[in-house]
Amino acid sequence: MASDTAPTEPSVDPRAALDALGYPEATEPQRVKGGWETLLWRFATPDGREHSLRVHHLPDREEFARRERLALQACEKGGLPAPRLEATGEFQGLPAMVLSWCPGRPLLSYVEQRPWAIWRLGRLFGRTQALVHALTPPPEFIATAPDDWISRLDEEYIDLASHAKTLALSTASLIHMDFHPLNLISDGASVTGVIDWPRAAAGDPRADLARTEITLLAAPIPPGPLSAFLNLARRLILRAWRSGYREAAGLMPDYRPFRAWAGATLLAEIIPIIDQPNVWGTREDIEKFRRLVEVWAREAGAR
Repeated sequence: MASDTAPTEPSVDPRAALDALGYPEATEPQRVKGGWETLLWRFATPDGREHSLRVHHLPDREEFARRERLALQACEKGGLPAPRLEATGEFQGLPAMVLSWCPGRPLLSYVEQRPWAIWRLGRLFGRTQALVHALTPPPEFIATAPDDWISRLDEEYIDLASHAKTLALSTASLIHMDFHPLNLISDGASVTGVIDWPRAAAGDPRADLARTEITLLAAPIPPGPLSAFLNLARRLILRAWRSGYREAAGLMPDYRPFRAWAGATLLAEIIPIIDQPNVWGTREDIEKFRRLVEVWAREAGAR
């Protein structure tokens, strides 16, 4: 059950953390803002290569770190552009890892700066998600699927998990479960990295697609001068995403029966952290999402 109390961000000395992980000669770590669930710094080693230090700190941090590690190893094995896992350990009781740095910027920033390229960028987004779904999930994920990911919602929505279990679930694909344009790094022409894998699982592409659609359709937009434009562009990005996915996969399965469940999982993630300073969603956004979940549930016959 989600709590309304936002967890406090811990104080971490990134230099000491890097020393503990075997990077004593790193450049001064620079804090990278943007993530809701981890602490992130960028640094370089004497050979000139850039890396990131990632520290998990939320209540389920050990499980999140384990899933991220396994997912990144699956990406490397499958040739998907993603950060490469270089070191793992613990610092001040928190899971920490060093990853290779993916050059570029979040795909969303290119959408903001190059509105004429929305169709091309949206198709790139969809093609990449199809490549994710083509990867074989690690056996550790398969062993606990689908119960480990289908139940990621609060008690008030447990009926939606029961409904999802009636939909002939697959566990044959690697699913990201937070796949949106802020978690794709690009150089403007291609994808250089798919990031943020703590909720990855062995699952059904329909569930992952539903999460992506409801995020594109209704999730809070990051603040900025172009937030109004991004709100207007949601539908076009959705169409481009679907087109790109079909191009790579040949078919986009009908994910609509999963939308209510996907919305409930997103609520379970956002509610505990809504009052953190770096979270741009509001409690009004949560109420709006609750209403949408009810609509989607009725459409799917889940309530």
